[in-house]
Amino acid sequence: MHDVVVLGGGPAGLAAAIALGARGRSVVVLERGRLGRPRVGETFGPEIEPLLATLGVLQAFRAEACVPFRGVRSAWGSAEITARSSIVDPLGEGFHVDRARFDAMLAGAAARNGVVLREETGVPTIEEAAGGFRVLSREGDEFSCRFLVDASGRGAPAGAVGSSARRWVACDRAIAIVGRMKVPAGRGVEPELLLETTEAGWWYVAPQPGQTLLFVLLTDADLGATTPRAEPIERFLQALERTHHVRALAEGCILEEPPRVVRADTGMLLPGRGARWCAVGDALVAGDPLAGDGVSRGFRSAIEVAADIDRALAEGAEVLPVPATDPAVFLAGHLDRRARYYSVETRFSEALFWKRRQAIDWQTEAITLDPRAMLQWDGREPDPHVMAPVESLLPPKALASVLDFLRSPRPAHEALAALQAAAPLGDRRLLVGLEGLVDLGILVPTG
Repeated sequence: MHDVVVLGGGPAGLAAAIALGARGRSVVVLERGRLGRPRVGETFGPEIEPLLATLGVLQAFRAEACVPFRGVRSAWGSAEITARSSIVDPLGEGFHVDRARFDAMLAGAAARNGVVLREETGVPTIEEAAGGFRVLSREGDEFSCRFLVDASGRGAPAGAVGSSARRWVACDRAIAIVGRMKVPAGRGVEPELLLETTEAGWWYVAPQPGQTLLFVLLTDADLGATTPRAEPIERFLQALERTHHVRALAEGCILEEPPRVVRADTGMLLPGRGARWCAVGDALVAGDPLAGDGVSRGFRSAIEVAADIDRALAEGAEVLPVPATDPAVFLAGHLDRRARYYSVETRFSEALFWKRRQAIDWQTEAITLDPRAMLQWDGREPDPHVMAPVESLLPPKALASVLDFLRSPRPAHEALAALQAAAPLGDRRLLVGLEGLVDLGILVPTG
């Protein structure tokens, strides 16, 4: 029996494996695909270096080819470009990396610490067993472990650990459409990140080693296509034509492969820990890609979890301690910071993507809803544009669940309790969202 099975071979999973292997624990990493496939999360701030040092991989990282991250050029809130140099960051410049090579570097470090890595295992089947879990790969290989670490990413699709009590709370519908382009010979690549907003979302362009640029459109899954069921390449090229600075940077570049769609929703897993298991990285809590800190946050959670599991194994404990940072508290604060930054862009205030993210000021909004008031939904689907301001506070599935709950008249305090169970993001935030549904006429007082 292994001490730990890690589900997912991304940065958070490999970091947990490295840290556990360094403590002498026997670890297996199961990657459902193959390492080396393209991944996003390729721009790191300078705060990544001390985390790499903690994992013992800083020297190996410095030996990798990367492009310095020396600033941001941004058309956000204005059609004109503004520039911010990384020289104003007290920690200095960051890095643009090739994620496939970065992940391979981490995998090598894990192997040197005695970690076994298995690729193309598919989505495993997980069964509770005496003293831990049995994990079955798609090909029928079996791994037994005392603890399980889920590092399988947003929505944590890698298995059923936690059973029906476990759910992903997605706070938006964001996706990223990613295209990698080769720069024409003889043209330089600036070591800066480019941001540009459009009606349907926003773009970033990150330089990569090897005269390559990564073009990424952040939008909502239900927006942006001019034809039904548009393929990613159609959506990508249609949206590219609506940009100015990004389109200019793409001129003469050649797509290396068809654009692909990846999840980019902000959200969290509930619960994030249980008996002999825990989630780390984006499988635990995923932020808006604009924050650009997903890998560093994943490293921090992985390093913390490795120490907790090592202590639990030494003491014979089954339950891990409460994490240092409550994911729900972090996520609520992250949503507030996101709303402040997104509110800077006022040119597209009526566009659905932006209305969904420019939140009502729930901290100062007056609340007049009587907790005893009987509320009901008449079953008619609200217009998405009407619903958008409330969706900035209430996750879409939580919003749908409370509407379904109110098909029959219920008192407001019961509706709030249903929201608290679906998305524990703070009582006042949820209450303002509930009152917003009443103000918009989506919920009707019945007595």
